[in-house]
Amino acid sequence: MARTAKQFAVSLYEQLHLVSHPSHWSTLVQQSKPFSSHSDRDHIQAALAWLCRAHDACGGQGVSAGYFLRRGWMPAYPETTGYIIPTFLACRSLEPSLEDRACRMGNWEIDVQLPSGAVRGGIGLNTYPIVFNTGQVILGWTSLFRHTKDERYLSAAMRAADWLVDAQDPDGKWVRSTYLEAPRAYHSRVAWPLLEVFDLSGDERYRKSALAFIEWLLPQQLENGFFPHMALVPDEVPITHTISYTLRGLLECARLLGPSGTHAKQAVQQSVNEIMERHPTIGQTGYLAGALDSEWQARASHMCLTGNAQLALVLLALSADSGDTMADAARTLIDRLKTHHPLDRRHPGIRGGLPSSHPIRGAYVPHAILNWGTKFLVDALWQASTLETRQAPSQRAC
Repeated sequence: MARTAKQFAVSLYEQLHLVSHPSHWSTLVQQSKPFSSHSDRDHIQAALAWLCRAHDACGGQGVSAGYFLRRGWMPAYPETTGYIIPTFLACRSLEPSLEDRACRMGNWEIDVQLPSGAVRGGIGLNTYPIVFNTGQVILGWTSLFRHTKDERYLSAAMRAADWLVDAQDPDGKWVRSTYLEAPRAYHSRVAWPLLEVFDLSGDERYRKSALAFIEWLLPQQLENGFFPHMALVPDEVPITHTISYTLRGLLECARLLGPSGTHAKQAVQQSVNEIMERHPTIGQTGYLAGALDSEWQARASHMCLTGNAQLALVLLALSADSGDTMADAARTLIDRLKTHHPLDRRHPGIRGGLPSSHPIRGAYVPHAILNWGTKFLVDALWQASTLETRQAPSQRAC
């Protein structure tokens, strides 16, 4: 009875919070028509300003998971704070304070790192470790070490990498300390940071661990390019967010492995070719359904805007070898995302943040503006704007 009463109270609070602010109403109504689109630079600066407000909402340490229309600013999210760090470092020329913020975020991550070396799972400061989250924070620490040469960041990254190696199954996958204790294809984004640590430390264990995962994953790819285990929840249809996680992770592994990563890159190319062929609207209007089944068929009526931003990054990375088709499709996705990115709202939790879904009530984190979606929008805009003058490795966003 007490639990039911608490659930009712929480639900009532969320409903009241959803409808209590005029900006919430205008955001919900605005879904019927696009926001005005401005220049790439305007959108980058607005999104960075939103991320800074999300940082400030948590005392300038970790970054709030996002602004939820039902709850307000959420607690800090260690996982995504970690991979926002490279974005801030990449864009520091636009706002000098981003460098200091990135360092504060990295220092906070060290302060809250678990004694085992792992990173805490979930939003807030929980006591359980999660494999994926650990990998994402490593990306922040390695980017900070490259930028500052401060050994604290490399030491934290190596402690986390040691934990990942120890947590890995003998066949290369990760199951222990994962969400719902199941293997994931998108742990390619765990193999990637292990290779980053290998690149900095020379410790062969990290490279072997990353290769073991890739060798576990690649043989499972279907003839049509689809990977099993891409869904957040086992046996469900994967969303474009986790599909793009998988593809981006493999691409970055291929980059760091050099010639020995050719098969990983070819696998990504196969997946993307199939997606593009089955969904020509990507290059025509920037539309892609938020979930795709094992035949790459649409299984959602909403768009996962986070996944679309991530897919644009994958297309931009492939465009160096695949020509204008990939770059043009990425640009179309980005231009569509800009029309869903509000720059003229007064509410600080809404202005400059990217809604999780379109419409915002869509199944992927409904009624929310997420720090990771906003981060990936910045990355996509930044990479598109600098496509002809490739960034140095230390300036890559993650």
